[in-house]
Amino acid sequence: FLQRMAQAQKTRLVQESVPDAVDALVVFNQESPGRVPLVLVPDNRLWCSCMYQVPSGVSAIIHVCGDDPNVDVLAEPGLYTCKPSYHRVAYCVTQQSITYNAPVKSCPTADNVMVDCDLTLVFCIGPNPEEVKKFVYNLGALRFNEFLSAETDESIRQLVRSTPLEEVYELRGSSQDHVGQVLQVLNQKFLEFGVHFSKAAITDVHIGTELTRILQGTTEFKTKIREMDKEHDHNMKVIQYDFDQKLQEMDRDYDRRLQDIEAEITVALLDRDKDIVNAESRKEVAVTKALENTSVAKTRAEANLNVVTFKAKEENEDLLAGIKADAESERIKANKDAEVMIFESEQLVKVAQFKAEALLTEAEAEGKASKQLKAVREHNLNMAKHEVNESIARRSKLVISGENGDRLIASIVDPKILNRIKLD
Repeated sequence: FLQRMAQAQKTRLVQESVPDAVDALVVFNQESPGRVPLVLVPDNRLWCSCMYQVPSGVSAIIHVCGDDPNVDVLAEPGLYTCKPSYHRVAYCVTQQSITYNAPVKSCPTADNVMVDCDLTLVFCIGPNPEEVKKFVYNLGALRFNEFLSAETDESIRQLVRSTPLEEVYELRGSSQDHVGQVLQVLNQKFLEFGVHFSKAAITDVHIGTELTRILQGTTEFKTKIREMDKEHDHNMKVIQYDFDQKLQEMDRDYDRRLQDIEAEITVALLDRDKDIVNAESRKEVAVTKALENTSVAKTRAEANLNVVTFKAKEENEDLLAGIKADAESERIKANKDAEVMIFESEQLVKVAQFKAEALLTEAEAEGKASKQLKAVREHNLNMAKHEVNESIARRSKLVISGENGDRLIASIVDPKILNRIKLD
């Protein structure tokens, strides 16, 4: 009970006065329940004093005429001599880690049940000279005590408010994420005053007697449920074991039947392979015979083809020889007829040429004799020309080519004759 009362008392952080700075370490090490000095203020030195001492293990701040001459430096421990009385140790700040107990009463949980929580914090001041002086000048022990008390109350109440009653005991300890968040919030708020929190833990959670009895009954009931679950699991394991045994026996019987069926399948496959081999042998024999018959038939057909081809070639050659003979005979005959006709044409051309010359001579004579016979001579000349053309046209097989043809055409359309028969 006394231990519970000691833990339930909130720590009070104070600033105290000491006669001399040398006594600071002794005061910091004294145990006073619920009271922790953070800053000590030594009394003023006597006006006739010429030396003073700075103790080790504390952060000492020197004032000269009530002012801090070195803002970024703390006093080094040791004995300072030949210093006037206005040169003194103004503050001594502890360098130890401070344990702060913050019990919070009547915190409502998420289901509106009031519980008490004991929070323990561990922090230190400094040790950087700037941080120590920020704490002394800007915050102070008294205001820090009030500020820290309010912050811890608010943080713990918010933490408990978000936790149901069944889980409130799980908040105990320092490994919980929510407690780490409380520590982070405190460091953020007091960092500017040179205070560093290193640890935070909820040491205990207290609820009422009736709630304790109810929770104990709930725990016992849950224990019985777990025991029944274990018994049920054991029975299920026994049932599962029996089922597995029967299943294994059925699997063995099934495997044996499968082996028998596989043996029968193997025998059937062997018989099938044997039948396939026999069928392949019969097929090869049949194919060989068919190939032999086909070869004989092919040879016979090729022999017949050769005979027919030879006969066809003989008949073709005889036919070609007859056709060539007839064609040669016709060609010779045609050549002879053409030569005869050409000869006759040449003779006719010569006759017509002679007649034309005679007529030309007569026409010249008559032209010289008289112009009155001009129309008669032209008529006779045209008639002679028409007779020659008629005689040539009657030769249906006449071929005109070469020099003979040129001469024949020249005789028909002689330019001299044409010039002669034109009228003035």
